[in-house]
Amino acid sequence: MNTFMTKTLVIASHPNYQHSLSQRFFAESAKIPDVTLHFLDQLDQFILADELALLADCDRLILQFPLYWYSVPAKMKAWIDTIWTEAKPLLTGKEIGFAISTGVAAKEFQLGGNEQISFNEILRPQLRMAQKYHMTVLPLIVLDQFMYKTETQKRRFVVDYQQLLTMPYPFSFDQKQQWFADRLHSLIEVKPQLAPLLTQLEENRELIQDLDEALDSLEESL
Repeated sequence: MNTFMTKTLVIASHPNYQHSLSQRFFAESAKIPDVTLHFLDQLDQFILADELALLADCDRLILQFPLYWYSVPAKMKAWIDTIWTEAKPLLTGKEIGFAISTGVAAKEFQLGGNEQISFNEILRPQLRMAQKYHMTVLPLIVLDQFMYKTETQKRRFVVDYQQLLTMPYPFSFDQKQQWFADRLHSLIEVKPQLAPLLTQLEENRELIQDLDEALDSLEESL
């Protein structure tokens, strides 16, 4: 069983977070061990020492927000302006990711799409902020058109989001298998009927490892 644990801090902002279904969905999905959710919009002002203490205690920082006129909301921009310079020694070399929501279909944010701009372009200022501190940028996760998601799509998103929060980078296929195995181990304690799923997962993993080794041997002999 994997013993590596990532301490993740989620900095979340939404101008109307109390009435946002997507933000409540994000918040519920983040209720897992070693994840701290920090809602900026609940604060009247930022106390620098408190904000820096949160950053000092995390391995991974996630900025979570809705696209607000192709940028971050005002509260998150104010947070960045307040703490980012002082946070340099606490953030340098750490991991950072972005979890954004939008009412527009994600497919529109690409070449030929109606928005005529990509997520990479929209997040360019935040990416440059991260690069200044030599942070490792994690894969982007986008929750688009939440109201139209099926239950299957919502469950799949929860998995993707929780992997962003907790899975060791660089999110390889083997790490994803280990991530599922770790969670099944925990669930089996309360739901023993899930044990066959864990057995099947581990058997499939061993088979894939055997195939990888066979392919490596074949390549070496060529």
